[in-house]
Amino acid sequence: MVKKPDEPSTNGSGDSPRFRAPDVRLRPDLREAIDVVWLRKWSIAAITLLTVGMALLVSSQQTPIYQSWVKILVVPVAETGTAAVTQPDLATDSELIASAAVAEIVAENVGFTGSPSDLLSNVSVDQPMDTAILEVGYRDPNPLQAQRMAAAFAEAYLQYREETVTDAIRRSAEAIEAKITVLTQDLGRINRQLEGMSSGDPRFGGLETDANLLRTQILQLQVERAGLPEEVTVGRIIQPAAVPSSPVSPNHVVNGVFGLVVGLALGIGLAFLRDRLSERVRSSEEAEAYLEAPVLGAIPRVPGRRHGDGAFLITALQLHSPVAEAYRVLRTNVLWAASTSERNSIAVTSAHPGEGKSTVTANLGIVLARAGKRVTLVSADFRRPRLNEFFRRDRDIGLIEVLSGGATLGQALQEVTLPAARGLGSSAAGLRLLASGRIPDDHTEILTSEALDGVLSDLEDVSDIVLIDLPPLLPVTDALVVAAVTKNVLLVIGPNGNNRPAITSARQQLDRVGARILGGVLNGPHASMVETYAY
Repeated sequence: MVKKPDEPSTNGSGDSPRFRAPDVRLRPDLREAIDVVWLRKWSIAAITLLTVGMALLVSSQQTPIYQSWVKILVVPVAETGTAAVTQPDLATDSELIASAAVAEIVAENVGFTGSPSDLLSNVSVDQPMDTAILEVGYRDPNPLQAQRMAAAFAEAYLQYREETVTDAIRRSAEAIEAKITVLTQDLGRINRQLEGMSSGDPRFGGLETDANLLRTQILQLQVERAGLPEEVTVGRIIQPAAVPSSPVSPNHVVNGVFGLVVGLALGIGLAFLRDRLSERVRSSEEAEAYLEAPVLGAIPRVPGRRHGDGAFLITALQLHSPVAEAYRVLRTNVLWAASTSERNSIAVTSAHPGEGKSTVTANLGIVLARAGKRVTLVSADFRRPRLNEFFRRDRDIGLIEVLSGGATLGQALQEVTLPAARGLGSSAAGLRLLASGRIPDDHTEILTSEALDGVLSDLEDVSDIVLIDLPPLLPVTDALVVAAVTKNVLLVIGPNGNNRPAITSARQQLDRVGARILGGVLNGPHASMVETYAY
């Protein structure tokens, strides 16, 4: 659990408070989001390419569908028996085209033996805004069939509408004829009465008036019947159906873009999910919170070099590189952090192997020596001694022999001449190396001897600072033995230890032996963790 800023942290022996950990709020921000995406860029790219590939594969397996279109101009139709004109209701006609009534006519005209309703699933009707035009489309795997059926639906619609209007006209004409027949019969009856009646008869005038009114009504109905059209036109095809030259489905471009969008969303979503579920430390502030000590430096990756490429002293060979400058920043902060310590020995270790602690020790020793400090490097990593490889020195006589009494400190110490850098000659800066020596099987017992404190005291007498390269903390106990003597620890946090449990466990173990963590070093950190550290 991360301590809050108001909870002072003490060392393992219960001494006065030391570094106050920052209050860590694990809240996402734009920079963190960009860093997560950049960190997972290859997995996001792989997921995206896989999704696009699958989308295109599925698209290529789909049957091509062709669509043919017909354009129909719908014309107004005179209302039955009047001179008024009815404007077309295109919304109703659109529904009519895709109706079962029109589908039955299509099925009959083309000889379709299935259910007419099966044809409707492939029909589409569009109505361009502010026009009296209907666009009828039909989809089919066969482009010729698509053309044929589009034309069939257009013709069936016109046929249905013409039959409907014609039938209405016929019924209207029959109704007019029926009225004329009734009125004619009434007129004949009145005429017969007038024929047997003298003009002086009081009823003669009234009957004559009724006869004239009937004649007028009959004439009006005859005119109305004569005005009914013999033929009607409800619309006409202004653009016949054409044979489509290319399929409308599947659209490989659209499917590919869809796969791209889905793949990016899926890849980025999984990247954030992995980031939230991981125990990775996301920032230097978070590292300080779990370490309960300041981060004294962030060493960027050396361009062009990979893990396992061998010992490389960038501070000696590339003095003006960004990496060398990062070590000089680390030097300043280490000197500040160690200024209040009673001892000038610093144990350099890490939580796990492969985090670059030996590299940090060697390069930090060089920049300290170039600053005029008398520096002694001690190779106390008996599991995998490497300091001698950086300076091309043998390790036949070293710490093991001094602790066991097989050699004196003067015999084991080796003067180091720094390699020549570009524009500079070799340097005889005050840098000495105490190699590991020949590693016996019982090296752990040798480290626990009381001679270790004496050797370190002797080295401190002749050195401004002693850097001790130790094995990782979590796998073995060697580092804890030395840390209990030096009290000062520099914890290197590399790719293998860049997680909360590793940092917390390392800190707790050092607390138990009373060691003080001067600070952490982010070795090869992610971009989001690289900042400028100055105290």
